[in-house]
Amino acid sequence: MRNALRLKTDYINILLDQAAERTRERGSRVYEAKFGISLRDIRLLRMIGIAPGITMGQLVQQSAIEKTLASKLVGTLVKQSLVQREICAEDARQVRLSLTDAGVDLVRRAEPLGVELESHFLYCLTPAEIEALRATLLKLIDAEAASREAFEASMAKLRKQAARPE
Repeated sequence: MRNALRLKTDYINILLDQAAERTRERGSRVYEAKFGISLRDIRLLRMIGIAPGITMGQLVQQSAIEKTLASKLVGTLVKQSLVQREICAEDARQVRLSLTDAGVDLVRRAEPLGVELESHFLYCLTPAEIEALRATLLKLIDAEAASREAFEASMAKLRKQAARPE
């Protein structure tokens, strides 16, 4: 058997993924048991509730959920009468989303649970550490958004190079 490779195991992305996956899985189980809806659905409902009239493109961008999956999830929320779609008056290709009365009611009932779950997940941190973590994560999210165009240009160049025959 080979010797174990000595590799970095504490990459920030890996740690973020581990923390997010573990808290997301627990949270989703609680939301499904209490409200019959997944954490991902609650997240979309919250985002729509905060920004009535949000477009699908904006929702995909803000939620970081893949476009096809987000569209499928929103379709289900529409069928459940939690979200309504409206054709945008300025651009008929755009669809604006808003919560129905039932959607507003569900988000309002779920909000205290979200606060409670977050406090359980973060129990080991001081208030100052929680605020520092939140500020750092928001800073990283903003930095990613600011560099997205340059990253996509770099990726296009990389794909072009990879497609060239040697």
